[in-house]
Amino acid sequence: MKRPASAGTAGAAGAAPLLGAGRLLRRQVAAGRLPGFMSYVLQEGRLIHFEACGFADLAARVPLRESTLFRLYSQTKPFLVAGFLVLRERSLVSLEDPVAKFLPEFQSAVVGPGRRPLKRAILVHDLLAHTSGLGFGPGFGYAPENAYESTYLDLVRRVDGGELRSLGEWCAALAKLPLRFQPGKDWGYGYSSDVLGRLMEVVAGMPLDQFLRKEVLEPLGLTETFFQVPPSRAKDLGALYKREPWHGQSSAVHFVTCDAGGSGRLASPSQRVRAEPKVDTSTVLATERSVFLEGEQITSEVIQGGGCVCSVAGGLVSSLRDCGRFFQMLANEGELDGVRLLSTESVQLLQRDWLNDFTFEKRRRPLWVWNCPGIGFSPLGQLGVACPGARRSVGSQLRTVHWGGAGGSGYMINWPNRLVVLSYTGCVFDTGTQKVLWRAAFGALRRRRKAAKARTTAKAKTKAKLKTKASEVKKVKKVKKVKKVKKVKRAA
Repeated sequence: MKRPASAGTAGAAGAAPLLGAGRLLRRQVAAGRLPGFMSYVLQEGRLIHFEACGFADLAARVPLRESTLFRLYSQTKPFLVAGFLVLRERSLVSLEDPVAKFLPEFQSAVVGPGRRPLKRAILVHDLLAHTSGLGFGPGFGYAPENAYESTYLDLVRRVDGGELRSLGEWCAALAKLPLRFQPGKDWGYGYSSDVLGRLMEVVAGMPLDQFLRKEVLEPLGLTETFFQVPPSRAKDLGALYKREPWHGQSSAVHFVTCDAGGSGRLASPSQRVRAEPKVDTSTVLATERSVFLEGEQITSEVIQGGGCVCSVAGGLVSSLRDCGRFFQMLANEGELDGVRLLSTESVQLLQRDWLNDFTFEKRRRPLWVWNCPGIGFSPLGQLGVACPGARRSVGSQLRTVHWGGAGGSGYMINWPNRLVVLSYTGCVFDTGTQKVLWRAAFGALRRRRKAAKARTTAKAKTKAKLKTKASEVKKVKKVKKVKKVKKVKRAA
């Protein structure tokens, strides 16, 4: 991957939208609505924009930098998917395989409060497409928002309390709970990826963290990505905050530490950082030692490939540098710096809609994510797909996939332009920042295309002028030659 000589935005053509996004976000930081932000944009394998502003740990006033480590939560899923595709390419598992082939506890799965029997088995494909019927429980200590979250509340508490001590034990407990819907009949984001992680352990014959390190992280040179942060890097771990109000749209935003950074500082009145909420209804409070540090029981035993099956702990911790390398590999269709991790065919599957295009289901009508026509689903996240009459927003561009993590991180891949956009703020449930950067990145692309077209037009005009001038010179020479001949003839 190529990098600009220094941080900032490389190249004048198209730079304005990204620079404008930076100014907007810096104002948010200055106004106290964000502790900080990082933005990272790659195109054609080159880092064209990077900015870090504000603090990774606001209470300790530790600045954000490219080496800052942050919690990926659901952004862990693409790493998991890459690992699964490695196993699939080795013919060790098929998308058509029943999940119960590897995890027999799901053989007797049932659906709904009435515990109806399955009409068909849950397939491995369902786990990647999130059509398994599995939901998810409440996170960050909040009360359930609906009936299906209530279904998983006790499961979340059992992980929090250390009662479930492995991914295998967790899956066995999960399989006893009813599914939300019949497999394949609907789309519902949930614990499917975490079940996939356990399935991969069984297929690979080793714990998930060891498998991903051996087959994904090490081949790509990702040295700053961990399920548990080692002591040597603890100082680089940023803090995680909730906001009061949660959306940050107030003149007096306060930050509540959800998980401590490397400093262990939980509060700072001068920085409007609290250890306990005053408005927020969460019942889980942070301690001075992050649950993501090496040695913490909860993140060392239940390895969560989907992000988080408990209240706070779970999923990978990484840096923008490592995330940039990983997502560039996907933008390159499986290869990075001469190392081919995945086949082109495998990555091209990730560019397809697994709900309507690449599916074993025969649907009477299309199935859309969030019930929005034109938004399908890839194992990497929501995907813009062709659909007559669909409104194209920045989050539904064709052949573009994006998703994010609950800790304020986000990613987007646009394959036609080999564009990767990464963002991070460290605020729980912040999605506004990533949308600002997506719009700016597409705005930069449009400006670059316009500038390239203008250059092409200018070159064509210059070439035409030179051709005209050459033609005129040739014509003048011809006239002069004729005159010279006539003059010679008269002299004779």
